[in-house]
Amino acid sequence: MATAAPTVFVPTMFTLPVDTTPTKENIKKALDRLELERKDRLDSLAAYYLGEHEILERVKVEGYKNNKVIVNHAKYITDINVGYLLGNEIEYQTEDEGTDISVVTKQYQKQNISDVDNVIGKGASKLGRAYEIVYATEENDVHSKFISARNCILIFDDTLEHNILFGITYSGKNEDDYLDVKVYTKTEIQEWDKKLASPVGENAPHNFGDVPLIEYMNTPERIGDYEPVQSLMDAYNTIQSDRVNDREQLVEAILLIYGMTMTPEQKKELREQRMIAVPRGKSDNVKVEYLIKNINEAEADVLREKIEGDIHKISMTPNLSDKNFVGNSSGVAIKYKLIAFEQSIVNKERYFERGLKRRFMLYNNYFAKLNNMKKVETYQIDAIFKRNLPSNDLELSQIISNLDRIVDRETLVGQLSFIDNAKESMEKAAKEAIERAKLLSDEFGDLPDKNQDEE
Repeated sequence: MATAAPTVFVPTMFTLPVDTTPTKENIKKALDRLELERKDRLDSLAAYYLGEHEILERVKVEGYKNNKVIVNHAKYITDINVGYLLGNEIEYQTEDEGTDISVVTKQYQKQNISDVDNVIGKGASKLGRAYEIVYATEENDVHSKFISARNCILIFDDTLEHNILFGITYSGKNEDDYLDVKVYTKTEIQEWDKKLASPVGENAPHNFGDVPLIEYMNTPERIGDYEPVQSLMDAYNTIQSDRVNDREQLVEAILLIYGMTMTPEQKKELREQRMIAVPRGKSDNVKVEYLIKNINEAEADVLREKIEGDIHKISMTPNLSDKNFVGNSSGVAIKYKLIAFEQSIVNKERYFERGLKRRFMLYNNYFAKLNNMKKVETYQIDAIFKRNLPSNDLELSQIISNLDRIVDRETLVGQLSFIDNAKESMEKAAKEAIERAKLLSDEFGDLPDKNQDEE
């Protein structure tokens, strides 16, 4: 059972000098670094999402109640963040209308890339970063697959640009053996033995023109969404568990009897009948009461609500069940309540888009080598994220009308929640306009020319 990390592990880049190639020494050094981070941080974060919290390790003296209540804020925080950012499919546009990216976007559609995006986003939210591997199939299609931060590490050069030198994936470590180790360079894929003595078999070349691994950072510091509030979640679980303990102990409180003794038969009768008979003549001296601990539920609730408020505040994730949140449903009011959350999502979007552009570059490199597609610069590609919130399309339509001829129509149409592909929607609308004009022409004939009427 994983528990909260006892020490603070600050995730940083693993860098080596420029032009460094994979060797037994630097591969082992990189994997040992990842193993240390797994032990101190990553395994704990992954366990918290699954509900394996520190409270499960709590031990009490025998005879004391030891309920272990888990309120899984970790899962709530990740699911809300990922759903808001990636709940709607990402749309891709180019600056130049003449640039054709359909070869890549069709590959995305064939494999339901939005599902891959969602899994990657969830991995980055939980562990602070996630990875994607890009690979070619036997049919010359290109696919993407998620890799957990616990199974992948990228090695960057030590320049200011921190370009990727190579990447390593593995399934884990068993004593001194490293399992399923693969090294990805800019030209080939290498399989290494368990002792990292040397590559196994022949290296497999690839056509991606760069290391076919992509890192998606959750934040610049590679910190997970619920990582800053782990201690608060532990405190919340402790409070809830102790409240249940107190209730059970209240039910099983000790009964004190003053002024008389009871035989085993009388004790049995008391447990069964819930009654006690006081001997005649002793009623004035007999007193019966429970030994209980006074519980102040109001104070416990104040503390619980304060901790829960801090969890949402520090993680910048709104509590959608809060009565103050749903009190006013106007668009402006909701935006004010979501301003901290929105700022956090904007930052996540920025770093997620970097990964998406690198993905496009790798796909583009592959199909350019096959002469199926021209080379497209990544700065020409724009990934459009659509927030997954209830949308006021009437208000949006008014905004679009007001901004007509000020902002290009494709951008404006793309803001509507029910439009998945703005460019395709505009093309269909233009085609329908031509067909309507043709029908009108066939029914009423050509309209008379204004100059002819004047003559």
